[in-house]
Amino acid sequence: MTTLTTDRLHIRPFAMEDAEVLHAFWANPEVRRYLWDDRVLPLDTVRAIIEQSVRDFAALGWGFFSLDLKATEPVIVGFCGFRRFEDGEDIELLYGILPEYWGEGFVTEAALAVLRYGFDECGMGRVIASTDTPNQRAVRVLQRLGMSFEERRVWRGLDTVFYAITAAEFAER
Repeated sequence: MTTLTTDRLHIRPFAMEDAEVLHAFWANPEVRRYLWDDRVLPLDTVRAIIEQSVRDFAALGWGFFSLDLKATEPVIVGFCGFRRFEDGEDIELLYGILPEYWGEGFVTEAALAVLRYGFDECGMGRVIASTDTPNQRAVRVLQRLGMSFEERRVWRGLDTVFYAITAAEFAER
């Protein structure tokens, strides 16, 4: 399996043994506030997300990655990766990190590595990302990644902004 590294992170594909840690991570009220429609996911749903990611890596070469700090024992502090957007056509970048690591640049660092992998190794042509409009931390990350604002609309009953970046735009940054 593909493992990516940055100066501060080990970025590795989800594995089934991550299920309980990811379940606790995604149950954190601050993490889920803008993720999974603020629902606490059942453990079976977390396992299904991991299984889908494993299948996506096998079939497509991409999926979700766990973020582990290099400076500590391996412990998941966040995640970043790709999935098909709900319309089935677009590839969506999705990420999250524990609140105690907010503002330290870990998400931007991981997302840059994951985007580089997606464009360079998987041949992606374009990647989108969306967030609830009030989630200005996520908007700033998307802007730092070089993604461009595309639209603001109500999605699943929430005021949502959509951003995108192409392989060529990423290469120019």
